[in-house]
Amino acid sequence: MQKRQMLWAVGFIITAVLLVPLLMVVSQQIAGRDSSAQYGINGERIIPLSFQWQDVAANVHHFPAQTPQYTYLFAGFLSCSEICPIRIQQLYQLESAIKKDRVLSRIDIAFMFITIDPENDTFAIRQQMIDARSPRFISAALPESDLLSLSGRLSENIQSHSPTNNHVGNLYLIKPNGVVARIYTARQLSTDRMLAELKFDIESS
Repeated sequence: MQKRQMLWAVGFIITAVLLVPLLMVVSQQIAGRDSSAQYGINGERIIPLSFQWQDVAANVHHFPAQTPQYTYLFAGFLSCSEICPIRIQQLYQLESAIKKDRVLSRIDIAFMFITIDPENDTFAIRQQMIDARSPRFISAALPESDLLSLSGRLSENIQSHSPTNNHVGNLYLIKPNGVVARIYTARQLSTDRMLAELKFDIESS
């Protein structure tokens, strides 16, 4: 009887020793999967975006586009010396990484800069600093009423005719149907984790 109990005890210990590392590996994989999908803030509670915008040739377009397209959207102004240069550089890094990625390079992904200072961000300046970067980059100007409406929806705190051009400076990942998939604050600057979330969203769609 004691021998049988000892064998059960030894068997239990061996099973536990083998099972615990396996469970740890599985839990780490699940946690890694979850963390890759939880870096930004979920923005799906926001009403899907829809607005008219003007390109550098003064042509009017509608967002979202008719063709399915993921969009990284950022509202700012090109004379900004704080978050805007960081965000624009981040968009450059994201595009460079997407070009090198075998899967993402085949997907229609756009980078949209919306100016909150259209008087100073002229067509020529926007073309030079944004649109000339690549076909994926587009700069947009919105009518003032539409810009303030978009600001309210995204809580960007854009103030019309403000001498300081106040705004929050978040980066938004928008799905092809206009739904805000993720919101990235000024503290969330990891391009690797952003791309992991983009892949996660594409694969789960």
